[in-house]
Amino acid sequence: MIKSLLNNNRVINQYSSLINEINNLETNFKLFSDEELAEQTIKLKKKYRNTGNLNEITPEAFACTREAGRRTLGLRHFDVQLLGGLVLNDGKIAEMRTGEGKTLVSTLPAYLNGLTEKGVHVVTVNDYLAKRDQTWMGQIHRSLGLNVGLIQEDMNSKQRQINYNADITYITNSELGFDYLRDNMAFNIKDVVQRPFNFCIVDEVDSILIDEARTPLIISGTTENSIEKYVVAAEVVKYLEVQMHFEIDEKSKNIVLTEKGIIQAETFLNIKDLYNKTDPWIPFIVNALRASTLFFNNVHYIVKNNEIVIVDEFTGRIMPDRRWSDGLHQAVEAKESVPIRGGNQTLASITYQNFFLLYPKLSGMTGTGKTAEAEFEKIYNLPVLAIPTAKPNKRNDLPDYIFRDELSKWKAVAKECNDIVITGQPILIGTTSVEKSEILAQLLVDYNLPHSILNAKPENVKKESEIIAQAGEKGSITIATNMAGRGTDIVLGGNIKFKIQKELYGYLLLLKNKRELIKNNSIISNLIEENNTPLNFYFNDLLNDKEFLELTPIDLLKILNEIDQVKKLDKSHKLVLQKIFKVVFTRLKIIQEKDNKFIKDLGGLYIIGTERHESRRIDDQLRGRCGRQGDPGKSRFFLSLDDSLLRVFGTTSIQDYMTNELLDDVPLESALLTKSLDSAQKTVENRNYDSRKYLFDYDEVLNKQRQVIFYERRNVLESNSVRKKILALGDQVITDIVEESESLDIKILNNILQDLLGTSLNLKEFTKYNPTYTKLELKNYLQQQFWLTYELKEAEIETVEIGLMREIERATMLKYIDIMWKEHLQNMSLIRDAVGWRGYGQRNPLFEYKDEAYGLFLYLIKLIRQLVIYELLNIKPI
Repeated sequence: MIKSLLNNNRVINQYSSLINEINNLETNFKLFSDEELAEQTIKLKKKYRNTGNLNEITPEAFACTREAGRRTLGLRHFDVQLLGGLVLNDGKIAEMRTGEGKTLVSTLPAYLNGLTEKGVHVVTVNDYLAKRDQTWMGQIHRSLGLNVGLIQEDMNSKQRQINYNADITYITNSELGFDYLRDNMAFNIKDVVQRPFNFCIVDEVDSILIDEARTPLIISGTTENSIEKYVVAAEVVKYLEVQMHFEIDEKSKNIVLTEKGIIQAETFLNIKDLYNKTDPWIPFIVNALRASTLFFNNVHYIVKNNEIVIVDEFTGRIMPDRRWSDGLHQAVEAKESVPIRGGNQTLASITYQNFFLLYPKLSGMTGTGKTAEAEFEKIYNLPVLAIPTAKPNKRNDLPDYIFRDELSKWKAVAKECNDIVITGQPILIGTTSVEKSEILAQLLVDYNLPHSILNAKPENVKKESEIIAQAGEKGSITIATNMAGRGTDIVLGGNIKFKIQKELYGYLLLLKNKRELIKNNSIISNLIEENNTPLNFYFNDLLNDKEFLELTPIDLLKILNEIDQVKKLDKSHKLVLQKIFKVVFTRLKIIQEKDNKFIKDLGGLYIIGTERHESRRIDDQLRGRCGRQGDPGKSRFFLSLDDSLLRVFGTTSIQDYMTNELLDDVPLESALLTKSLDSAQKTVENRNYDSRKYLFDYDEVLNKQRQVIFYERRNVLESNSVRKKILALGDQVITDIVEESESLDIKILNNILQDLLGTSLNLKEFTKYNPTYTKLELKNYLQQQFWLTYELKEAEIETVEIGLMREIERATMLKYIDIMWKEHLQNMSLIRDAVGWRGYGQRNPLFEYKDEAYGLFLYLIKLIRQLVIYELLNIKPI
């Protein structure tokens, strides 16, 4: 630990001279006009083109970004933020505590690398954050003359191309990965949206490169599967009992049928063998059992619009585009009696590990990176540097409380809220699932305690930013599922910008409809009645502004979202709205500052955790929501012996000890407990790392094949003509036929040629004049005949339309590359499942997989050649 800390300090010290150099430039840059500041971009681009070295322009680029941030956002980068930016630019991970301004830090390396005109991708965990950062931080880049792109889920190919071609593009990890896979399935180069990768900054890097990396990115197509079997299996498992008919392995989330269970299932299904190869029922029964015993509504998924929507266990967000594989999703659909969608077949896939390793330069930022430091280094070659906080950390992490059972725990949390909220101290409670957040919410209702709830349910997701922004208000209670990637700071005393936007939006809608000043209990109405504010004049101006009265609610919302950020306003009503905003902001700022000081005196935001997560990082993310920027704060976890971490991964001795020590409703603080919980978390983290390492090792084999296939496919897509490639393929097919033939008998060869090429290539003519021939002579003759046959076929096709053959060649190659690659992915999946059993025979499954994968890949390439040549030789003109 001490060695790691010393190394960290040594690395940080190496940046001190650069930071001093940037600081020394600040005075000069402040003297520039806005236009002169923007001109620095042109100068820096020219300097980079001449030298090809970013290091030579780094101090000027960072100083330029800092000054632009001060002017556009009123935010000046601290020295520690400059340090974070330098770490990111060097292809490392910057660990910065929550509230230290990671989003602002990213603008520094983004601008610097944007000067290369090769593109920068800033990757976030959801569409909301990508859009927010592009709008907010994009002001810095736009003021300096760089263009800023944004990729959103509902964009078409043309929009994506434009935004990917921007100097800096904000995007989510899933959209980025799926666009890469779609590009490598495109049939026309015009449909390709991404350009070659250059530099990537990953926000919440541990969430994306660690947590999300347990599941590969997969583009799939529907296949014909028996939906009826899922329904029948869901009914059958209702008659199977745990322990008697099946056993549950909660650690691996799997089910094992007992002998009695197999017999019982076969009896209900009226079949002789669950494992029958031609008509297997075992996967349907196992998935139905997993769905009913391991996957629960409002925990692992929610039912929305009659569909099963997965909930991300790490962020608490819904994942509408994701489906569980291997029939599990259909089993859950059958369990919940919602429409069952067909099965899936993989068309293209890649792991997050191999995807992000495609970037020549990769970096990331997070508040909790050190926990997974070894994995970042080993898999991604990304060192983690802990960046010091701008102000000393004052958070007080109190010892955990543990209770005998869940009911006692929930009662204690509710009582704690009741005792604390009276003082005015705000409380944020972290839960691990939708279900548990609603249990606690009901208890707070029983105590008559007002509260906000944020979980994966749609009605709560819509209010996410507002709920989190106001979690620091005096006397507020906020219940939230996991806090990773929420992206909104919790300000003690409340976020007045959000409050003003909400109040002003409601008031302006009333104003537009009634066409007169409204008297109600709103903040706006109360301020209008005061004689010392000019608000009534401003609102009267709006009532006389035709353009304002024609605004739609959506237009109005867009203006209010940006009203405090825009300098140059193009409409009179926008100027008036900005004046109104400033008046209200000034008044509320006074109230907010009083509340801020009051809450700080109470100890700041109080974080309550209701369960230890499998990963220590998730717990740290929750704690990190308080104590930001030198604010005070405190945190405590309320736990019980029923919590899954202790129940599934804790030892029996710990359970027995705690049961004997605990009294009803009386918590226990124990060093032994803390040690046991830490040990359990490390056990789970190691198991999850092994799972990701397993996925990475096996995909690494497939990744080498994927790179070959995608490279060849892109060459075909970009080439004006693939004729030479086709002729080379034909020569190789003939070489394979001749070299692999055990006999040179003319009849046998004739049949082989007819089967593989659809033509004998006039082989009989050859034998007339060459009764005795060698393999080399035979091969040369057949290759000549192939070329001649192909020339004739080309001439035949070109009579229909000039250039048609070139299009057919390209389309045929792409078609068979895609078809056979899809089949290859299925075969590779089957091999991976099969080699797992060979470990019992003292053979290394990974080595076995590599050997079989190599042979299968050679067969794939050979098959693609044969199918392409066969179709081209036998195509008929219309």
